[in-house]
Amino acid sequence: MECFQPHPALRPYIRYYWSLNIQSSIESMLNLQVMTDRFPRIVIQCLDGKNALHSDQYHKIYPASLKGITSKPALFQMEPNYSHVAVSFFSHGVKAFFGIDGYETMDAVLDLHHFFPDDVIEQIMDASNTHTRILLLEKHFLKQLNAIKTIDCRVVNFLRLCPSVNYGRQLKEYGISERQFERKFLQSIGFTPSFYKRVVRFETALCRIHHGHYPSLAELSYTLGYSDQSHFNREFKQFSGLTPLSLITKDDVINESGSILVG
Repeated sequence: MECFQPHPALRPYIRYYWSLNIQSSIESMLNLQVMTDRFPRIVIQCLDGKNALHSDQYHKIYPASLKGITSKPALFQMEPNYSHVAVSFFSHGVKAFFGIDGYETMDAVLDLHHFFPDDVIEQIMDASNTHTRILLLEKHFLKQLNAIKTIDCRVVNFLRLCPSVNYGRQLKEYGISERQFERKFLQSIGFTPSFYKRVVRFETALCRIHHGHYPSLAELSYTLGYSDQSHFNREFKQFSGLTPLSLITKDDVINESGSILVG
């Protein structure tokens, strides 16, 4: 897995580009555990227009797809010979670039051809190397900057401050009612503000477990503000499909925002 930083003008909306290329001698499918994730993404598989991802939890998966934010875990199977280039957006990026309300793409895998020029997708799939694919993506997004949709600055500010933000205090500073702000947040992001804060806390726990930055799971649950370790375990499993302990013992091959790939 390789990550690439976007052009400075795109950094308010795009976290990074990334590529994944797997050539495995193992004939069996690889398991991709997708978790609750506040970052939508574009995934363009570079396999001559074929799809090599499968999941019983989705009706159809496209070779070029737009995947919205994810509120629940899902298991995918990946064929052992696989290649893609992807875009990881900030939570408001899909609304900004495509004008789609966040809740309309939540937990959905959509055909990218509805949102992206066909010729650009074909050029990316046909390109001979990752560098060229990234340049094609970047060129397209830079062209779209003049047509970018404005996101309410209060929503963007809440994203930046989360999870330390005091919700009630911020609403007073914003001069907006809870109902009005929730409606704007749902349109821009897809989650409610309170659910978004829970996801950020989960992702913090996930990151600390992955990097071993915790003295014990009990101490980690206390530090992050869970009522007790049982509460931590329940919410972690709700968002990831795994218990914290089972995640620790997994031998992951690839670990990327919102997903882990295991053999």
